[in-house]
Amino acid sequence: MEGFEKTMRFSLLLFLGFMNLTCAQAQLNFSLAPDTSISLPLRLNPEDSISALRFYISDIRVEDGRKTVWRAEKQHYLIDFNKKEVQNNHVNGIGGGGLKEGTLKFVLGVDVKTAVQGVGEGPLDPIHGMYWTWQSGYINFKLEGVSKHSPARKNSFQLHLGGFQKPYITTQDVEFKVRKPQVNIVFDLKKFMSDISISEEHTIMSPSQKAVSLMRRAKSCFYVQ
Repeated sequence: MEGFEKTMRFSLLLFLGFMNLTCAQAQLNFSLAPDTSISLPLRLNPEDSISALRFYISDIRVEDGRKTVWRAEKQHYLIDFNKKEVQNNHVNGIGGGGLKEGTLKFVLGVDVKTAVQGVGEGPLDPIHGMYWTWQSGYINFKLEGVSKHSPARKNSFQLHLGGFQKPYITTQDVEFKVRKPQVNIVFDLKKFMSDISISEEHTIMSPSQKAVSLMRRAKSCFYVQ
């Protein structure tokens, strides 16, 4: 009987440990502002549309003071709104006690340390169309579409924003206060489009000061729901 009680006690401890681990799971979801259609192509208005919108997010973690209390399962994520299954733009992670109140931090783009190493695998595989060359590195943020304001052929525009070497380091550090285990990080596409001049900034295809400036504007278009 005593052996049976010890076995039951051990099993209960294992069960409780499993429950604690499950409760520690937390999820971030990346989505577009609700006033943007998520059907393809993304519609801004009857005359402007987006055919490609994807960007990298790196080093996602939550800090409480100087202590990291939660970290994403992977180092890099490619958030891709070209896919119909936009609900798959999730980031999972497990941390001690879960994603509680703290400061959520991440890098918009592929962090410089990784970019220096050249071609990667998984989300960093060049097959995703987000890599230039070893000299230029990754495209941290890609936006393509059609706008009546673009003087380019067929009114198209292409914003391929990247660069990991000075003076054109485009990665941006982003942070928000969070207070719950499920967090929705929203990108306001309309705000971004209204903050730029497509008539002048319709084609960016290499590291430049304009790319740095546009990445800063992209950073300002994220918010937490």
